[in-house]
Formats: sequence, C-alpha cells, structure tokens
Amino acid sequence: MLRLFAVCLLMTATLLVADEKNSAKLAAPEGWSGETIELPPGFAPDMKLKGSEHIRFAPGMMKPASDSFFSYAFVFELQSKPDLTDAVVKEEFLKYYRGLCMKVLDGKAPDVDPSKFTLELQRLKSDAKLPPNEKDAPALYTGTLDWVEPFTTKKPQKLNLEIRTWTSTDRNYLFACVSPQARETAIWKQLHAIRDAYLKKQTE
Repeated sequence: MLRLFAVCLLMTATLLVADEKNSAKLAAPEGWSGETIELPPGFAPDMKLKGSEHIRFAPGMMKPASDSFFSYAFVFELQSKPDLTDAVVKEEFLKYYRGLCMKVLDGKAPDVDPSKFTLELQRLKSDAKLPPNEKDAPALYTGTLDWVEPFTTKKPQKLNLEIRTWTSTDRNYLFACVSPQARETAIWKQLHAIRDAYLKKQTE
C-alpha cells in the first residue's frame, strides 16, 4: 500500500532523484522509505510554493494497525517567494492535503468533501536568536489536520503536525513531522531525529 502513495506522487508530480545530490541528505532509520518530488505537485497544482519535497515514510506508513501508521517527515526546499507567513503555511498545507485526497479517491468516495478539511496551527515561541531581518526568523508551529485518510481506511483522521520554517541563503525551508499518534509516543522521537539530523546538516 505504501507503493500506492509513491505511485500517486509519481503519476502526479515530477520525481527529482538527481536533486538529492544538491540538497542536504534527509537521513532516516533503517526500514524507512522515501521519495523526492517537484513542487507544486500534480495533485495540487494551485500551490504557490515552488521547489522540491523530500519525504521519508515510517515502516508502518500504510498499515492501520501499526503504531507508525501514516507517520512521516518531509522537507520543502523552496524558492525565496512567497514568504512563509502563518497564512501561507496554512493555505498551502490545505491545498496539498485536499489535492492529495481528491487524487487518490478519484471520485470513489463521493461523500468526502475536501473543502471541509480543517487545519489548526499554533505558532510557538522560538529560542533562536533573531536575524537582522525579522521575516527570516525561524518559525515553529504545532497543529492538527482533520481530513479523510484516502489510501487505506478512507475514514476521518486527525494528524498531529510539527512544522518549522526558516530562510537560508535566499531559499525558504519548511520541515514537517506528521503522525496521528500522540506526541509522547516513540514514533515522534524518530521523526524528531530525522528533523534534527537535517537541521544539523544545514549548518555544516
């Protein structure tokens, strides 16, 4: 079933295998899989963000009984515009998940209305030292996405999100950890490890 997720991305977006050489490696534990696609993806062509997305899927990504079901990490490596304001982050995430659901379901669940998906984000205070240009300061969010998981259960699902955005060398970055599991569970330690390794690579 994980292959279905990958096939959906491949059918609706440009795979950027070679781009891995030009980005900080998104390392993940053994058993995790991944893809790299172009943004905006084919399933959400109305997204304003342009660049590439590197994704790493937990082993239980498409196994509803697994404690790592629908758990994954991804990073957007983006052009410098638009700025990643609170409003842009929320708007682009909704476009992404609504488009993904519509593409996967492909009319097979007519009762599902992606326009009713909601995303609640809370911006957290960052301990990072602010750069001279405040708009370049890193932003941290926690949030929940209420949507319909379209791949296996086709049922309503609440996804917990942790999002970090920042600007570096005239590029914008957005890193997200995603899981329906509570944040104190083990899968979040793995998601955080992937994120922290990527951030460390960025500063080397």
